[in-house]
Amino acid sequence: PRTTAEEELRKIKLTEMQTDGIDVKQQTLQGIAFPVDREALQALEKLKNRQINYVQLQINIEKETIVLADTVSTDVKDLPKRIPKDAARYHFFLYKHSHEGDYLESIVFIYSMPGYSCSIRERMLYSSCKSPLLQMIEQQLYMEIAKKIEIDNGDELTADFLHEEVHPKQHAYKENFAKPKGPTGKRGIRRLIRGPAENELA
Repeated sequence: PRTTAEEELRKIKLTEMQTDGIDVKQQTLQGIAFPVDREALQALEKLKNRQINYVQLQINIEKETIVLADTVSTDVKDLPKRIPKDAARYHFFLYKHSHEGDYLESIVFIYSMPGYSCSIRERMLYSSCKSPLLQMIEQQLYMEIAKKIEIDNGDELTADFLHEEVHPKQHAYKENFAKPKGPTGKRGIRRLIRGPAENELA
């Protein structure tokens, strides 16, 4: 007999075969909340309390649980080595850095999925378990996650990349807000035509 999760995955696989689209999973399966192993929960608590700086979780597909994979001490330069090339993983990293003169310790969630080197079942399970897992961590463990990142290759995880993800540059927003200045300028001209600004405010 199939478990509920396997039955859902079977439906997804059938739908995928009919539509030939990997994105169907999001419509078919909103999320599966697999139980999180006690050892994994303890590691996440230690990360939240800044006792360790890295936690890697994996799904035990046969037991349908989320278990601890690694808690090795990790610097930014070590992160690419922590990303498996042939398996999906969930990573939680305590990103210690400076920004605008302030020293910060931000927890970053990294979902690594190396693409088609994983089975369809593995891709589906990791994708489907991600949101319920994060919801549990944020709402029950009260862990504040500064940024959630999805990658397919560990080489992306450079110091510059992490800093840009956690602290996006503001110039893009300034440019967006700069565009509507045209109408304001026109209103200014109309004010001059109508008369002194004081009369308008009266």
